[in-house]
Amino acid sequence: MEPEAKEDKARGSKEELLALLAEFDTAMLVGIEADGTLRARPMGLQHERLADCDLWFVSADDTHKTDEIDRHHQVNVCCLRTRDRAYVSLSAKARVERNPHQVQRLWQPTWKLWFGDERPEDGGIVLLKLQVERAEYWDPEGGRLRVVYAAPDEPATDEAVEGDVR
Repeated sequence: MEPEAKEDKARGSKEELLALLAEFDTAMLVGIEADGTLRARPMGLQHERLADCDLWFVSADDTHKTDEIDRHHQVNVCCLRTRDRAYVSLSAKARVERNPHQVQRLWQPTWKLWFGDERPEDGGIVLLKLQVERAEYWDPEGGRLRVVYAAPDEPATDEAVEGDVR
């Protein structure tokens, strides 16, 4: 059995979380299918801050993930920083925003790789907007867990987390 990773009681802030996420590029978005099965998909983190959410992704609207979020708003986002094997796990509430004007305003040429000839004004590209409820960070040195952010109504815990991230 591997040693336990203990939770660091020094809590951070949402600003600290957003600064930390700027060091990550790719995430796995985990949603809940209609039958309750969990499903993860790689997503590109978008680093431009929006006033009405903590974190956001861009997606085609006609996907299973948008159907899942429309049904079950609870999601998880997992990130790995490969240079030092640091991890972030976020619990969040997600919503699908179908706003072609906002997609057009945020449009990045690199998105053409994902969407082909689809144009932002066509309405088939949506934003997945997340409100973070809890964020945990595993330090690469010793696998120490730290709650980087917890929503005001999230209870503080002293629970230990099984395992080591090395």
